[in-house]
Amino acid sequence: MTNPTAPATPESPRLARLSDEVKAHGQAALDRFWRELARTGTPLVEPVPGFPGVRLVTVVWREDRPVEGVYLLANRVTDKHRVRHGMMRRLDGTDVWYVGLRLPLGLRSTYRIHPFGADDPHMTSDGPRSGTFRELPDDRVDPLNRHAGGPFGSLIELDGAPSLAQWPTTAGPHPGEALGFTTADGSVYRVRRFVPDTCEAGPAPGLLVVCDGERWFDRYGITAAITAAVEAGRIPPMAVVGIEAGADVAARMRQLGADPRFIDTLADELLPAVTKDLPRPPGPRNTVLCGQSLGGLTALAAALRRPDAFGTVLAHSASTWWRPGMTARPARPAGGAETWLYQQAAAAPVGDVRIRMDVGSNEGPMVDDLHRLHALMAARGFDVSLNVYTGGHDYSCWAAALIEGLAEQLVPHGAGPWGTSRH
Repeated sequence: MTNPTAPATPESPRLARLSDEVKAHGQAALDRFWRELARTGTPLVEPVPGFPGVRLVTVVWREDRPVEGVYLLANRVTDKHRVRHGMMRRLDGTDVWYVGLRLPLGLRSTYRIHPFGADDPHMTSDGPRSGTFRELPDDRVDPLNRHAGGPFGSLIELDGAPSLAQWPTTAGPHPGEALGFTTADGSVYRVRRFVPDTCEAGPAPGLLVVCDGERWFDRYGITAAITAAVEAGRIPPMAVVGIEAGADVAARMRQLGADPRFIDTLADELLPAVTKDLPRPPGPRNTVLCGQSLGGLTALAAALRRPDAFGTVLAHSASTWWRPGMTARPARPAGGAETWLYQQAAAAPVGDVRIRMDVGSNEGPMVDDLHRLHALMAARGFDVSLNVYTGGHDYSCWAAALIEGLAEQLVPHGAGPWGTSRH
């Protein structure tokens, strides 16, 4: 591999100016540049003349050891088939590595930076060897990004991106008790639960049930976000239950692959067990099931199968590629036939359930799949909506969609935070 160097004039006006400043003033200009970024934060965001809906986003990294190259892994921006777009270049005569990307307003994307040496087994000069990595050994957050210490790490966040105002600004676990349940068939589930003090008085609180509960509780701080959203008047008081899926991919696929046994167990055993000592049960209408990816698939399957238990469903980036019998994601979506999920929605009775689906504009065939699913369900009479946000398969996007979805589904237009009907 060879060390890439920058073209004579980088696209970023700020880096082009830096190049001239370094030629004139040497190290002093470079030191001023890094002090500037320590104050203003990264990445650099600059207008693109003639394209008002686009920004030039330049991610920079300060070389802290000799490297062969640096790769920017940005969710659904430089991963998968776009990996070559993430290869950074070194600004000649400096310790600045950079890559510029033209991105639409409204985008949010998490990113990590991967410096690598010539013997890195995961990298070539064109990017990660498999082209599909989400995380790599020695990945690091961007230390100058203002979100770096938060639960989502470094963020590209352009004007118009949905709000993350209620989410915590520091990473780490937040309040919630860990519970274990053994079901009638002998299956053991670990569950997280959070019941705020506000649930002790006033109308019956809502209940949010989230798949992949260990991630939402331990990494992303969902209880802090729900508490902040309640205090801001965006949503009514809510208890939160997280069903753990664990780190084993195969086990997660079994649990969240729209398994009807799991859905029934969740509705008939786990849900009653975790709500029996709440001051007032929320009832199906204010019981919200929320899932992402395979969890989003399961949430939609539950909306079709058990609207009696889950009267509101939020499904983020539902895995439309899945169908029974799978043990891994296919290399490419099958062409021609409609998805398994579409077939289920075509056959299921129309239940009393409110459904909001969210998907990122950068999620490829999944976007078209969900547009077709939405059109089918709306035509059949389901209370369903579809929101396509500017982004990818990304917890930072799902976190914003989660609070937005709760506010949309549970708070009536013009009402205060204690509303319980749809606007």
